[in-house]
Amino acid sequence: MKNINVSFLAVTALSVALLQGCTPKTAGMDSAYLNKNRGADGAQITRAEAEQYRRQQALTADEVRLENMKRHQTTDSIQEGSSAARSAVGAIQSVKGLIGW
Repeated sequence: MKNINVSFLAVTALSVALLQGCTPKTAGMDSAYLNKNRGADGAQITRAEAEQYRRQQALTADEVRLENMKRHQTTDSIQEGSSAARSAVGAIQSVKGLIGW
């Protein structure tokens, strides 16, 4: 169980780091970079290239969200199984107490 918690914390930290790359602050830095270099020869990007870049960023963000959802579902199912096991042990101990074992 300890390894699961350590793994979960590592995955959570990595997810937060990845999601910070998708914040509007970074998007603003990208825009500032593009605007700064817009006048340089060959530095301009076409509208289609900008749209492709936006689509790629959106797909990356969707992939991160999907992976996070999968991790949360796995964690939830592990916790539910653990809870069910504790309930079963408690029920057995109650029956033992009634019988006098």
